[in-house]
Amino acid sequence: MAKIERHPAPEKLLLQVTTEAVSALALAGEDKSGDAASLEAGVDLIAKAWGLPQELADNSHTLINRQKELVEKASSESALPDDQILDIYDGPMIAELVWGLFETAIRLDALQDRAAVHQMALLLAEALDFDEWIEQCGPGNGEN
Repeated sequence: MAKIERHPAPEKLLLQVTTEAVSALALAGEDKSGDAASLEAGVDLIAKAWGLPQELADNSHTLINRQKELVEKASSESALPDDQILDIYDGPMIAELVWGLFETAIRLDALQDRAAVHQMALLLAEALDFDEWIEQCGPGNGEN
């Protein structure tokens, strides 16, 4: 398991959101295109909030657009290797991702941008079953 960071690097956060957008498209196709669109918009907000080079955001968009093309062609291929698409997040990893998005939101000036990042954090927490992990590991379940 990778080391969990309290304050994930913005580049790592960008990669995670990009991977989740590609995964949403690859696993659910057009059924999850709304979720993927929200995550794709988040790519630009993360880059904006942290002052990341435009090249990093462009690379993310290239991957997401490649996956969209594959979905349109009904291809069984993916823009990312299977081990990245099927990457399993444990509770601390989800917490790191969500916390990183909250840190991103507070760096943005526009209320609309902050709200979009907040919604993205909620979407990912739900998609990655964060509540389930909290219930399984919470008080009274034998883990501290």
